[in-house]
Amino acid sequence: MTAAAEALRRGRRAFPLTWGTGSIGLGAVAVVALIPLVYRDQYILSLIVTTFILITLNSSWNFLLGVAGVWNFGHLAIYAAGGYGAGLVMIHSGVSAWLALLGGGLGAALISIALAFPTLRLFGIYTSLLTFSFAQVIQFVILNDKSGITGGTFGLPLVRGLFPSLSPLGSMRAYYWTSLAVAALTVLAVAWIIHTRLGLALRAVRDSLAYGAARGVSALRYRVLAFGVSGFMAGIAGGLYASFNGSIQPSVMGLTAMSIYVTMLVIGGLGTVFGPVLGTALLMIIQTSLVDHPAVELTILGSVLLVIVVFFPRGLIGEIGTLRRRVRDWLSEGGTHETEETEGGARDDLA
Repeated sequence: MTAAAEALRRGRRAFPLTWGTGSIGLGAVAVVALIPLVYRDQYILSLIVTTFILITLNSSWNFLLGVAGVWNFGHLAIYAAGGYGAGLVMIHSGVSAWLALLGGGLGAALISIALAFPTLRLFGIYTSLLTFSFAQVIQFVILNDKSGITGGTFGLPLVRGLFPSLSPLGSMRAYYWTSLAVAALTVLAVAWIIHTRLGLALRAVRDSLAYGAARGVSALRYRVLAFGVSGFMAGIAGGLYASFNGSIQPSVMGLTAMSIYVTMLVIGGLGTVFGPVLGTALLMIIQTSLVDHPAVELTILGSVLLVIVVFFPRGLIGEIGTLRRRVRDWLSEGGTHETEETEGGARDDLA
């Protein structure tokens, strides 16, 4: 095998997207990008922008929960840290809003890495309790801030936008395309990372810590990297949220928000690349449809989650992958091909 062929083989293994899959994805993004040119309802466009921001957040959280296997329930505090950090820079300095957005992402990544060291010394339910407690402490500190820096209960007001010189419609379109680009790049980055050495190592220690250690994988080192990567993505999402809404409140890291976002991940499929996209879009549609019926919203969301967990334990993307493999085996007349997959195998195939 020549050096060029070996490089090509390694590239395909590290980023196994076929021309068909890539074309479908690019076509879907292009079609979605055309929506604000033909549809001008500001309310609907703002909901779509929020959906893109949540796709970025949920993809970063899924990378830590589903790929790295770390049950971090403090991720929304990292998201809020990125939003508050970017917002404070936009309010109190003359730095470009784009640099403030990047600074919020970097600050969130550093906080996430700092959280990783005590978290990774624990296992199981203790990891969840520590990270959840971290989020609650951060929220409590912001709510009881008497200095006025964070705005306390009312949140951080008057955050400068990314496009102050544009008209309302022009600004909405710019935010639409910016948030779409960030969401698409986040999903693409997760798809790439999953099939690099970092992603393979994370999946190895997720599925079997002993096996990973036997293969020379340092669980601490790779999981700390995972905390940093996911924290940066969440921080960018938080900065976008604060800039788009002109403010950010402590409620973004509340228990209700966490429950809804986890539901999005489970419904779409933990550990898959497109699970957060499908789960977030589906639940945003359900929430929008129930906006006039807040009393039954959580009941219906809980019922949907129950149905998915019972009948589709790998999430919708996982079940779509299983169906796809069965159809492929049937078309190839494999006959005796094995169609039952382990949870990890299904995740990997959909990644």
